[in-house]
Amino acid sequence: MTTNNRSKDLLIGAVVGTVLGAVTALLFAPKSGRELRTDIADGVQQVTAKTQQAAESIADKTKQLAGTLNEKTQLAAQTVSRHTSEWSEKAKETALSWKNKASLSINEGTTEAAETEITTQDESKVS
Repeated sequence: MTTNNRSKDLLIGAVVGTVLGAVTALLFAPKSGRELRTDIADGVQQVTAKTQQAAESIADKTKQLAGTLNEKTQLAAQTVSRHTSEWSEKAKETALSWKNKASLSINEGTTEAAETEITTQDESKVS
């Protein structure tokens, strides 16, 4: 943005300098009033034309920059969305894996407890 501001300031300075230089040259030139007015009008038309060209150029560059920025923003959003989806899926898979492991551990613990109880009952019957 700093470069853009410098370019804008340079353009404004160039336009103002051109106008002041043209007016100064016209006022100090030895001409009649009619010729001076005609020269001033011509100078104004030239400055106006140059200013319009510069404005059009700046508008075109701004549109190009806006388009590029829009494309890059969309690509970044898509990348973030894709990564977020991937991470979400990995988190779900990990949570499901942990849940299954916990269920297996609980079931194994219940089975071991039941086997221990059955073994204890069998031993008490034998005694």
